[in-house]
Formats: sequence, structure tokens, C-alpha cells
Amino acid sequence: MTHTIQRAILKKAGYLLLASLVMSINSHANEPVSQLFVQGGASNIHNNAASSQNKQAINPETANQEADKKIKEKFTQVIVPLMQQYDVPGMAVGIVQHEKTYQTYYGLKTHQNHTAKSAITNPKNFNPAIDHQTIFELGSVSKLFTATAGAYANVQGKLSFDDSVAKHCPEFKNKPIGQLKLINLATYTSGNLPLQFPDTVKTNQQIKSYFDNWTVNAPVGEYRQYSNPSIGLFGQITARAMHTTFSRLMEKQIFPALHLNHTYIDVPATQQINYAYGHDASNAPIRVNPGALAEPAYGVKSTLPDMLQFLKANLAPQHYKKTMQNAILQTHHGYYQLGQMTQALGWEKFSYPSSLATLQASNSEKIVLEPNWVHPAKPSTTPAIYHKTGSTNGFGAYIVFVPSQQLGVVMLMNKKIPNQERIKAAYEIMNGLTTEK
Repeated sequence: MTHTIQRAILKKAGYLLLASLVMSINSHANEPVSQLFVQGGASNIHNNAASSQNKQAINPETANQEADKKIKEKFTQVIVPLMQQYDVPGMAVGIVQHEKTYQTYYGLKTHQNHTAKSAITNPKNFNPAIDHQTIFELGSVSKLFTATAGAYANVQGKLSFDDSVAKHCPEFKNKPIGQLKLINLATYTSGNLPLQFPDTVKTNQQIKSYFDNWTVNAPVGEYRQYSNPSIGLFGQITARAMHTTFSRLMEKQIFPALHLNHTYIDVPATQQINYAYGHDASNAPIRVNPGALAEPAYGVKSTLPDMLQFLKANLAPQHYKKTMQNAILQTHHGYYQLGQMTQALGWEKFSYPSSLATLQASNSEKIVLEPNWVHPAKPSTTPAIYHKTGSTNGFGAYIVFVPSQQLGVVMLMNKKIPNQERIKAAYEIMNGLTTEK
């Protein structure tokens, strides 16, 4: 059951801002929203549970109304100033706590200066406002789906993370790239595959030639260098092991298994009207351009409801079929330790609680752009936080969750803003969602 709590028109920073808050309620609807995250003296994330005595003194209906009001206020306090600061045309933000989801939609699918042109180009049923149908580019959040696909293949015995690249790509048998293990590709510990392919690498033949001539410049498994070619090759090998193309693997197997109905590699013609425009620094409309191994690295597009569903899958994988359940759990396993961050499959993992500074540091230029020494992560059963940022030239995304608290946040926007700002905003939202007990 879905209830619209607020629909407001706000004029901010010279453009029309449409904001709505939607609450999806299930069988837990009568439970008051507990204090989600509370910011401590050391800026740590931690849960502050209410006493049983206070819980008994509250009328559930009143508690929910108060919780809804606080959520509405906190979203507005955090999101509106962020959009103003970076002149972001539109954002979609949602949270999941246990079986409850909250969704907010702000702004426009394209900047107001381009809205009239969009309406002319797509006149039928054109709705300029960001809403639950709006499709965003996920950028590197796509890597989470690639990691899930690899784990899905692993669970079925189609590949092993300890397999060599050459086992699945015999064309690289006598090349350094062929000696890497798949887990090195999935965790960016190949030995120095770069962040991006050179601009001259575009075709399949050029990709093969690039890997043919690649050489190891750092000890494999000892340095992490965040890399689109690395995860891109991992995705292509996964598709090859599953005897299909990457796009078909995702759209015919992985997305349906995750119960995602509006997540795509290639946005179909029937959904183009819902596909938001990204925006560059001057707010000119822009969309992602096809690139070498782009699909597994940064090629997924999705809606906020689907991303909240993906968040639910990671918070409660036991609700999914065994193969997908095990695949999701495999993506949570940590492989390499880099300071306070553990590199899992796709996800970046931290102990719970962790400070805002710790989460932000994982997206610093040093971590993203440079090789960093790592060591094998030790098995751990302590509570953890998982997150991932993603960007294309015109979009930004962020997803974070804490399994032990059954809580997470998704942020989607049609303009790229600094990763640290997204992380801070999500942190503030989660810390600020409290209810009087």
C-alpha cells in the first residue's frame, strides 16, 4: 500500500523544484520507525534503540505520523541545499528500513532551460518532473550488478574466482593478462590495469590488442588500482561462461532474478520518455556514450524503486531463490584490506560503526586514481557497512546499507557532484532520521 505524504512546489535557486515523499508500507506499518542513525561525538554511525518502556507509551499511529514528518523534514533539509549548491536539476532519494521504504523525488528530468525542447522532442505523455518512473544512469554502481552476475555464475559452477583469465579466454593463454585470476579482475588487484582504457581503444579488436600488449608493473594481488578495464573484462568473461552476451545475461537473467522491472543495459524505446537527461557542469543535457567494455563497468540504468528493491535484496537475501541468495552473499565477502576499507565484490566494506571521514576517504583521489598497497582481508563476523558511488559525465549515484540495522539509502541525480558530498548527504539523512519516543 502506498500513501502520498507531501506534494509541494518550491521555487529554489531560480528553477522550479518539485518535491514529493512517498511511503510504501507493508505488514510492519504499525511499528514506529526507530532511531535510524544518530551522530555521536566522534561522528560515528551507530544505532540508538529506544527503551521498551518508551515504546509501550506511544500510540503506533501517532508514532508513524511523527516519523513521517521527521523523514520529510530531514530529506528537505539535506537535499534542497545540495541541489541549490550544485544546481542539480533533479534527484531521487530513498531509504529502506526493514520492510518499509521511503521515496522522495525532487526537480526535473532535464534542466528548465531544456524542458521545453524535451517536450517538443517527446510530446506524448511528456512529464518533466522526476518521479518513480524516471530512469537514471548508475555509472560505477553498475559494477555491483556485474559482481552479482559473476557470483551468480560462480554459484552455478560456470566459473571459479580462482580460474585464470586464459581458462575462459584462450586467446590470452601466453599473455600476462591470461595469468591473472578472475578475483584479481573483480577486486582491481591485477597489477596495474588503469582506471580507463586509452581514448584510442574503442573496438573489440582494439580491446584485444590492448590486453595482448598489457604488462604487469606491480605484484598481482598486492596493489589495488580501481579500474574499468579490470571489472569490464570480468563482466565479459562472466557472460562468456554463461554462454551469452553481457547485456542479455543482465536483462534476461540477473535483473529478473533480483525482481527489477525497470533496470536496463539498453533503455527500450518504450521507456525513452522516462530516461532523464544527465547534465554537464554548465547544465547542458548529456547522455553516456558507448565505450570499451562500458556495459559491465558503468552501463546500467535504473529507477529509484528498482534500486530500493536491489537494496532490499542485499539487506535480506534470504527472500530470494537459493542461487541468487548465495550470489548476493558472495558479493558481501571481503577479499582485500586497504586501510579501514575492505574490497568486497563490487562493494566497499567497512566496520560498523564507521565515521563519515572513513567513508569519504574511500573515494579520495588517492584511492580512486592511484595504486594502493593491500593485504588479504581476514574473515570477520562483526557488523559492516557497504557502499558504492557511481558517475557518468552527467549523472551521479550512491548506495549504502547496514545489514545489522536493516537500513540503507539510495541517491540518484541527473548531474555529477563530488562523491564526498553524496556520502555526506546520505550520512546526514541516516543520522537525522529519529522519532521522539
